[in-house]
Amino acid sequence: MEAYMWVIWLALLVIMVIIEASGPALISIWFAVGALVSLIVSLIPEVAWWIEVIVFVVVSVATALGIRPILRKYKSKQEVVKTNVDSFVGKSGYVIEDITYLKPGAVKINDVSWTAIPLNKKETILENCIIEVVAVSGNKLVVKKVEEK
Repeated sequence: MEAYMWVIWLALLVIMVIIEASGPALISIWFAVGALVSLIVSLIPEVAWWIEVIVFVVVSVATALGIRPILRKYKSKQEVVKTNVDSFVGKSGYVIEDITYLKPGAVKINDVSWTAIPLNKKETILENCIIEVVAVSGNKLVVKKVEEK
């Protein structure tokens, strides 16, 4: 059995790499690294199969515990880029149709009309008021009044 352990480690390595390549998250890279190291150890003559298994487990756990914090730190430094309708949060526009919570109105931002509801549920924002987008709720912009025109 020990003579063919390298085949098992190679197969496990290939399977883990395929699983890793098929998904967006780091799922099995830890096991791929463990399988690679165990594959290398299996090429050393007279090494028992159970030592290779221990190497696999230790390297997989060490890789997961060692690399995850580094990747998390790197990921937290990346700036989230707002796209589509989320890019309107913080932008100003003006009301083209009165807005109440029960009867959504319309606002114009960058020459595009959007359905909008007020941030304050009891507030009515009248036509021609300047607004600021504070959030997106489904297909509606949540706005607050900045000033009247």
